[in-house]
Amino acid sequence: MWFSIVVFTAMGMPLVQIDDQRGPYDNIQTYYTRGAEVIKDLNSGKFSPIMHAQAFCVDKAAKVPEEKV
Repeated sequence: MWFSIVVFTAMGMPLVQIDDQRGPYDNIQTYYTRGAEVIKDLNSGKFSPIMHAQAFCVDKAAKVPEEKV
């Protein structure tokens, strides 16, 4: 199962992360389509001009490494 995360920055704003609430997705192609939709929505004029946007794919089954003590 895949989840979509979009990270972007706009003029005058710090780095912002958006976690997709529609997922999880069964295949990675659907994830990429959803990431593109989120980035398209960002450019709808709600934010200052977008400097950079990147969609990331997160596998829910992946294990998070344990912290070293």
